[in-house]
Amino acid sequence: MDLRPSLSVTQKQQLKLSPQLIQSFELMAMPLSELQQRIKAEIETNPALELPASWEISYDRFAREKQQSEASRVDDSYSDSSAYGSDRSGYDSEATERQSRFLEGALSERESLGEHLLSQLGCEQLSDEEYEVGEILITGLDANGFFTDDPETLLNERQRSHLPKMLALLRRLDPAGIAVRSWRESLIAQAEIQGMEGEELETFSRLVCEKLELMRSGKSEQVAKELGIDAYDLEVLYTFLKTLTPFPGQSFSSGPEQFVIPELSIRRDGEDLVMQMNDYALPDLRIQASFEHLGDQIGNEEESKKATAYINEQIKRAESLLFQVQVRNQTLYRLGQVLMKRQREFFLAGPLYIKPLTQKEVASELGVHETTVSRISTAKWVDTDWGLIPIKGLFSSAVGEEGARYSKEAVKEMIRRILEEHQGAKALSDQKISDILQEEGVQVARRTVAKYRNELNIDPSFIRGTN
Repeated sequence: MDLRPSLSVTQKQQLKLSPQLIQSFELMAMPLSELQQRIKAEIETNPALELPASWEISYDRFAREKQQSEASRVDDSYSDSSAYGSDRSGYDSEATERQSRFLEGALSERESLGEHLLSQLGCEQLSDEEYEVGEILITGLDANGFFTDDPETLLNERQRSHLPKMLALLRRLDPAGIAVRSWRESLIAQAEIQGMEGEELETFSRLVCEKLELMRSGKSEQVAKELGIDAYDLEVLYTFLKTLTPFPGQSFSSGPEQFVIPELSIRRDGEDLVMQMNDYALPDLRIQASFEHLGDQIGNEEESKKATAYINEQIKRAESLLFQVQVRNQTLYRLGQVLMKRQREFFLAGPLYIKPLTQKEVASELGVHETTVSRISTAKWVDTDWGLIPIKGLFSSAVGEEGARYSKEAVKEMIRRILEEHQGAKALSDQKISDILQEEGVQVARRTVAKYRNELNIDPSFIRGTN
């Protein structure tokens, strides 16, 4: 037996999250309304930031904006070939009218968690029995997206064989962190989905399951020691934890209606498309030029050093925020350019022409990770000639046989039109609609037709009856 010492090298992949990266995660996923509040909070606590006096953080500002004269408006219009940050010029009357619609385009409709999950389930390649199990599991989730009972108790003996597959499927749907039993399991699942693994995931799990009360009590040194990590790594993990959503289903819960502000406008201009970014919804923040030298005005050397350290820290925070907002907006702009190109037919001709398009494809074209596309698309809206729609609505899975594939949204539009064309006649059954689609070269099962019809809020044939 060879007992001589030896040296080996192994590779280990871990997710190392800097505070700057965590802030980038947060800002990417924020809709405008939340980003406004984040900036407002930073302005209130960071004296290094200077806010233009003409800017107010409120929705009232947007309502008043449309009443101003054309000369006072700011042009954020971009053509297909323009670059982010181009010079601005005045609006013409048509642009002013578009701007008014843009500002007034606020929605209050909120999709329920069950509807959101079922719409994704309908796009999966599943057997009838697997789909049935998926439906049962989704109906067993509470408003937080958690199981209140053991999921096995929801199923009969025959259905339980599909439980592992369907649980795994549900847990990779949007929003991340559902189909678990508690908020702790949800946080761990979200971290795993974002790429955390190995020892770092194990440490994060212990932090979530065992040490949160100590952290809330300010005993971070004790926690770091018990977890076997240094204070900096603990701070990074804890800050990352706070970017996650402990109750992911709550964003879909029924409650007071909330307005949303569109981030982009992509509209037809003749045979071309023009993209407009809602830049003016955010202030042109800058760092106060005089703030950096305030420490020099203090005669006491020791106090001057303390003041200078404080000033430098606030400037660093301000610069980080400004940079991350810029990254967010540039990423959103680049995403808008890709969507304007890839979904050109939709923007020109309507929902029937939405093409199959995945976040993975767009991420590849942008040269970013798929999760970046997911974050920058979350809770954000685009104003179009066909209405105000969520940006994620421009991503659609493929339906039908290879070589004759349509997007899910296009098929839904086909179903809506078929039903409109047959108004006044005997109500079409889901099977009949499936047959008509098949005649048009679109292979869609009866069950899928029923699912899409429900998403369109159209009653089944036995309720619709004969008009």
